[in-house]
Amino acid sequence: MFAIYVESVTAVPHSSERSIASSRRLGSIEDLSGKAGLEPSTPFSGLVDSDNSMSVDSVGSGWENSALQELKIIKTVAMSHSKVVATETLEFLDYRGYTLKDFAVWNWILTGKTAMDAALRLQLVRKQQREVTADLGRVPLFVFQKLLLRNDMSAEALSIFIQQIWQLLSYKNQQNDRCAHTEQHLLRGTSESVGLDELSTIVVRLLRHVRKLWPAAITDIAELWVTHAQNNGTNISRLAFHYNRILQLIALPADESPYQSLHHRQRAFFILFRRMIDPSLRLEISREGYRALTQIQLAHQKTASEREWALLKGLTWPPYKEDRTGMDVDIQSESGVSRATTVLRDAAARGYGPREWERAAAILAGIDDDQSPTIQTRSAVIPIPLSSVPRCSIASLPPGREHWSARICKKSQSRAAASWTARIKATRTLQEAWMCFLICRDQGTPMIPRLYEVMFEKVIYNGKRDQDIRKGDDLKAQVSSTSKQSAVPGDGKEVAESDVSHNQAISTREPLPTINSLFEHMLGHGVRPGGSLLELLLSHAQSYKEGVEFLQQSTLHNSVKAALLSLHALKANDAATSDGTLLKTVPDWLFAAWINLLCKSAETAHVPDNRTAGNDKRREHLERAFRLVKIRPPMYRPPWNALLRLLSRHGSKVAVDKNPGLPPAVIKFDTARQLLDSMDSLSLGMDFTGFNYLCAIVINANAATDRLPNAGEEVRERVEIVKARFAQSVRPSSHPSTVTRLSDYCCSDKRGNHGISLLPRLFRTPHPAYLHAYIRFLGHHQDWDGLADLMHWLAEFACEIIAEARETANGLVMFRRCFTALRAHGGNESPQLTKEQSERYGGKLESLRDVMHAREDDWGGWPTDDEAERYLLIASQRSCK
Repeated sequence: MFAIYVESVTAVPHSSERSIASSRRLGSIEDLSGKAGLEPSTPFSGLVDSDNSMSVDSVGSGWENSALQELKIIKTVAMSHSKVVATETLEFLDYRGYTLKDFAVWNWILTGKTAMDAALRLQLVRKQQREVTADLGRVPLFVFQKLLLRNDMSAEALSIFIQQIWQLLSYKNQQNDRCAHTEQHLLRGTSESVGLDELSTIVVRLLRHVRKLWPAAITDIAELWVTHAQNNGTNISRLAFHYNRILQLIALPADESPYQSLHHRQRAFFILFRRMIDPSLRLEISREGYRALTQIQLAHQKTASEREWALLKGLTWPPYKEDRTGMDVDIQSESGVSRATTVLRDAAARGYGPREWERAAAILAGIDDDQSPTIQTRSAVIPIPLSSVPRCSIASLPPGREHWSARICKKSQSRAAASWTARIKATRTLQEAWMCFLICRDQGTPMIPRLYEVMFEKVIYNGKRDQDIRKGDDLKAQVSSTSKQSAVPGDGKEVAESDVSHNQAISTREPLPTINSLFEHMLGHGVRPGGSLLELLLSHAQSYKEGVEFLQQSTLHNSVKAALLSLHALKANDAATSDGTLLKTVPDWLFAAWINLLCKSAETAHVPDNRTAGNDKRREHLERAFRLVKIRPPMYRPPWNALLRLLSRHGSKVAVDKNPGLPPAVIKFDTARQLLDSMDSLSLGMDFTGFNYLCAIVINANAATDRLPNAGEEVRERVEIVKARFAQSVRPSSHPSTVTRLSDYCCSDKRGNHGISLLPRLFRTPHPAYLHAYIRFLGHHQDWDGLADLMHWLAEFACEIIAEARETANGLVMFRRCFTALRAHGGNESPQLTKEQSERYGGKLESLRDVMHAREDDWGGWPTDDEAERYLLIASQRSCK
């Protein structure tokens, strides 16, 4: 089989196995353990650290019975140690309303091998608290704080934690007489309310996880905060500080697809703002709160008036308004004021004068310092820390602190460069960006890496423009031009072509840069690539040789460079351990850029006039990429997706020495399965980008074995694997992961099964482009039952999918294309369908049409027969290429 199969990856060690943190309310658990005399060799400690873990798929009555038995043993052993525990320790626990067995239960929860283990243990304990309140004690809030420090969190585990925190906080605040008696034991030791700092810590850690795993749940975290923070403390200024801090954290973009999750963050903002302006509170919005609101507005798509104003801007620089018709004369400059500019003006009116961050934000919002126009540019995040550095002169430094002068100068220089970074970014063409860059350099502004990063972006995307135009997309011909949303400058990273007359053209003293010339310019000014700049260069390197040059000149340590570059070291077991330690110092996103470069090189590397050497070079890059991921399994999906993308390509080379009888496409499929198993072992799961590649891998494997004897069963098995993966990816948050059929998710309660917390119905909402790829996959394999189940699912979760589609360019167009594909692949008159299949498929299609009829204004209406025929024609033309 494939020589570099990915072996099983051990679970990432989590923080609760390394140490158990202290709590403000109970003191240090480690101290309590020492007082109790619970050494690692004791029977109690052995039970707490027992390896009784389970995977998500194995959860059931068997695991619950086993866990209950373990809890019973832990309770018995804990009580048997009560005689050897210091008296003051027992008195301390009793004063807080707990016993030694409660302490044992907390340890049992915290020492779950994975986050899902810990979540299920917590859920079981909380369930027992209601059923057998005399046997198990309550889980205090500091245990939740410690659980949220884990690095191996999954969306499923996070869902359980959010539900349990909602329930605990609700029980603490409820005054209902009906619940007072039944929750008497459950709430012992909790007569005091949750402290504001404690609740803030919980919310901050929840926000960190939802940004990474479940952006749609950010509105529920906001609801949790406003619901349970209102009765905590009487210090209004302290409460306002926490509210503004939460606003800052909500404004941070999600780790993946930051723009698609923007509408969730905006809803969370509205929840907090409604509470802050409540007459009973009237909380002051601080400078940080205004910055957070500005950041949200900068990340939004342009409104209709903002788009109209952008189209009226002239081709000269600065881009002042140019009237094209008589009606344009009536459009005043105030009509083009963006929402971000309005927020900045409101902040200035409240006394928060513009600092460097506000100046940079105003430039991106469309107005420069001298009130001249710029290009309103969509931006996901603007770095804030440097702008908050207090301004002080070197002369005012205290005695003995003269060595601070260099640091202050460096930060002041960085602040000065922030505005120029925004000016370069807020341009339309490469000529405009290069002009701003040269002016910045000539004025003596320090050339920091961020300046070069935005300039490299302009150069890179200017080169991509012609390539994208040549590729085209024939399927766009299905959509009328009136339904398209044409992009305007500033909507994305794309760079417009300079199309102006000679007298309007921007002239510069130096020729337009290329990637290589700009890189030499950067090195000449003493700037070396690192961080996000190095990631950008590696991600868009034209060749492996060019990427190696970027890496060699970077700020990474030489030992880290050697670990990334040396294949010989990776083959040695003793070196693999040391290299793995070094590679862990590389950030995930930078590691992903390097793996992506290796995978691209494995597709395109060649040696002139030597085909064999070219194949060997591609195989070497492929092997290095797999070995790097094996040595340093990342908790980040892009590196895994790069490997899956490579396996989906026809031109990628695989080693078939050990199985010469198997087609390469089948070997790639087997390798992909092992990659997915490794991701599952890390509780990472597969996103829709990886799922798209998996569909291509399966299509290639089935095509390679379609004519082999007894191939039908293997083909069906691979198709079922893809269907199960899709069902798990779109699994509603109220369903267990053991369910792998899409039909089992339909007709679920819209509130889910959460009780108190109204969590989103889906963990992940697929973009319509991925839905379209899945429909094509099922249609290719003539899986009519799978298509019927998908239509049922679409009817159930149409609201979530439409909301996702609205946040991307032409998202609603792609959504309509899904229905065109469904109608084209099979209908009542399709010759591939049996009578029974035709009746079921046609019935589901009509049901879906009825459901979507009420939302036709959102996505353009049901496709016609002509559109379905044209879709099939274009699809057949593309398959022949």
